[in-house]
Amino acid sequence: MPIVTVHNLGKSYGAELIFSGVGFTINEHDRIGLVGPNGAGKTTLLNILIGSEQADEGTIAFAHNTRLGYLAQIADFQPQNTLREEMLTVFAAVRAWEQELSDLALALADPALQADDEPHERLLQQYSNLQARLEHAGGYTYEHRIDQVLDGLGFTREQKASSVSQLSGGEQTRAALGKLLLQEPDLLLLDEPTNHLDIASLEWLETYLAGWKGAMLVVAHDRYFLDRVVTEVIELTFGRVEEYPGNYSKYLTLREERMERRTREYEAQQAYIARTEEFIRRYKAGQRSKEARGRQTLLNRMERVERPRDLPEMHFALNSVVDSGQMVIATRKLVIGFPGDRQRQLEPRVLMQVADFELLRGDYIGLLGPNGSGKTTLLRTIIGELSPLSGQVTLGHHVRVGYYSQTHEGLNLERSILDEIRQVSALSEDGARSYLGRFLFSGDDVFKRIGSLSGGERSRVALAKLTLQGSNLLILDEPTNHLDLLSRQFLEEVLADFEGTLLFVSHDRYFIDRLATKVWVVEEGVLIPYLGNYTDYRTRKRPIVLDVPAPLVASANGQAKTQSKAAPPASKPHTKRSGKVKQRTVEDAERDIEKAEGRVKAIEEALSIAALNADAAQLTRLSADYDQARARVDALLVEWEQLAEPAG
Repeated sequence: MPIVTVHNLGKSYGAELIFSGVGFTINEHDRIGLVGPNGAGKTTLLNILIGSEQADEGTIAFAHNTRLGYLAQIADFQPQNTLREEMLTVFAAVRAWEQELSDLALALADPALQADDEPHERLLQQYSNLQARLEHAGGYTYEHRIDQVLDGLGFTREQKASSVSQLSGGEQTRAALGKLLLQEPDLLLLDEPTNHLDIASLEWLETYLAGWKGAMLVVAHDRYFLDRVVTEVIELTFGRVEEYPGNYSKYLTLREERMERRTREYEAQQAYIARTEEFIRRYKAGQRSKEARGRQTLLNRMERVERPRDLPEMHFALNSVVDSGQMVIATRKLVIGFPGDRQRQLEPRVLMQVADFELLRGDYIGLLGPNGSGKTTLLRTIIGELSPLSGQVTLGHHVRVGYYSQTHEGLNLERSILDEIRQVSALSEDGARSYLGRFLFSGDDVFKRIGSLSGGERSRVALAKLTLQGSNLLILDEPTNHLDLLSRQFLEEVLADFEGTLLFVSHDRYFIDRLATKVWVVEEGVLIPYLGNYTDYRTRKRPIVLDVPAPLVASANGQAKTQSKAAPPASKPHTKRSGKVKQRTVEDAERDIEKAEGRVKAIEEALSIAALNADAAQLTRLSADYDQARARVDALLVEWEQLAEPAG
């Protein structure tokens, strides 16, 4: 049964058309993902649905008594409330009924009232009705539900008792999401609910929404989340909507098939038109002129197939100027955090203890952990922006670091995009403009002040600067933040082809699975390395055992005491696009096999050096890497055979 029907909706801002002719329905239990590039109008459409903006044309019809719940970008809290008190405001009516029940219970206990049958019976019936209403509204479980939601979203006991005004921006977003979930509306409208959530909170939210009884329309750039939560996708592009059944992965497949079919139809019609026009040109003045005029009439009446349009995409590569040495980063008894302040009588605050490890050339490491666990602090310590509390970090020979900050702090907000690029390159103005075109900046866009750009636009500027550096070690802090789905997929492809070493922080599990050969996970203040990507970590949890300081062994609860010899994970095959959806080819597999065999050769050379030096610890570490690299070659060879089979 439809609870929302949208018909022929249109919206413009001045001369700029955002969308037109938009129509769709939302049924009682629909779970819809709304996708499209940044700037397509997704948030505008949600704002029209909740009534905070007005459409220029079209209608929206809601079923009777439909309750909407909207996750606003800016939380609306009473600053004097604690977090728990703010959650309790959702149940104001239920709590009022509780008080009324208490008052009725006192009245019923009055001996004078009990002696009068009729008033006593009337109050007893009133008490019974109110008790049933309270039970139906969850009046006996709302305290537990509040704890369940706040715990799931990662709030501590101290935060629950603290003022909401003391929460960070990300924590306020999570609190607003918790408040919305507690309202249990008929239709959830969620605009980027995964922003500011760490992986543990993301997994909890996915599980919670999987049990959601109502309908939802969600805008998200997290593909893993969309695959687990939605059963239908609405794409908003070029001012129009198109509907696809299934989750996000199914949408990609169906979209590609639809684009290919439309391309064939368009090309077939264009070929027919060309043949017909040639016939008309040849015979319009001859004996077959009547037939030619008839064909012209048919041509004039023909409904033309629109040329299929697809989304523009970035076009760049990340190339290193020089190869680094085999050892890229080494740590020794490293402890990171914030230094103390004697004047303010503040003690040093330890965030993380790090095992002694070596990051080798060609490693792709995903750094995972809860928000606030010190991931960004570790990256800034590695690049030298922060000093360790103790221990040391050493960079290897010829290591050139390229750092991407999630806050874009390397950008000068007062410069134009063009000036920012020319500050770090020898490009002429025309050369810089051409270069920026690869990052989707064209025309007068290049003169925009960076401070006026959206988050996605700033991310593209930061990537443009990073590409110019020729680094062989990329350290990336949340590189997919603010990027739309297509840009995320393209960035994955670029990084998959990068010939250097990669260390990145991300909460995008799809991104981690696509790239990581190992994950480093912060667990209770200890950095523990694991073999494989995110899925391998979640399903197998095979720690790589390294030399650790004594306090670290104790903190790790014994997890880092014996060397793991489990077989390394089979690598997830990288995927490439055909059109906009990535399809693997034999050539892709051959190229990856060549890279993987090069990695095996590099480790073999390192093993030879370690053997000559009689370095037992290094031999142990390299042996595990060698096993993993060989397993990747074997997996790629199997994939190559599968891809080559249809062609043969």
